[in-house]
Amino acid sequence: MAHNVTQSILNKARADKFILVLSTPDALKDKASKTDRRVNRKSVSKVIPDTMQFSVYGTVVPSVVVPAQEQHFSGQTLKVSSHDRPAYGDVEVNFTIDNEYNNYWYIWRWLDVMNDSSTGEYDKHNNNSRNFVTNVEKSIPSPELLMDYQTNVSIFGLDDFNKKQVEFKYTKAFPTELGNISFSHRETGELESSFTFSFSQLIVNLL
Repeated sequence: MAHNVTQSILNKARADKFILVLSTPDALKDKASKTDRRVNRKSVSKVIPDTMQFSVYGTVVPSVVVPAQEQHFSGQTLKVSSHDRPAYGDVEVNFTIDNEYNNYWYIWRWLDVMNDSSTGEYDKHNNNSRNFVTNVEKSIPSPELLMDYQTNVSIFGLDDFNKKQVEFKYTKAFPTELGNISFSHRETGELESSFTFSFSQLIVNLL
């Protein structure tokens, strides 16, 4: 007997049926604050702490590939699994900008930590000498702090009742590009942008 479901089994995910949740990476934690209390306004140097949530749409899951390889045997060519998983492609997600631009600022500040917009340095305002290998020419982040700018990103697929049904977890993720903001008085709708992130592994959990 078929299981009873309260929605169509052929339910098609709509544009607003994915949310992206990420935790603040270590490199941003000392820059995390909701307000600058000295002037009672949002800080121009800090980001909202803990976690950030985006309502996203577009291509949210990359292709998953474990390619085949040819193996010659007894005058024939067989195909077998390579048992190898190449690096995933970067993921670009579109998101709706909130009224206070907090989510846009979060990604911008994250990129600015990795490459300061004024000097091109990594984590310019952190004076901890352990941030860099002793290499004046390259200023490479030291191995123990190399992952400070990375975090785990989860994209949840929602059903018609906005309940989480599947989690796509991207490990050691970090942004590589923040998209443009396009606005026209001739069109109605919410302000939108996009960002692209790289990651190491994709883990899928059915909830």
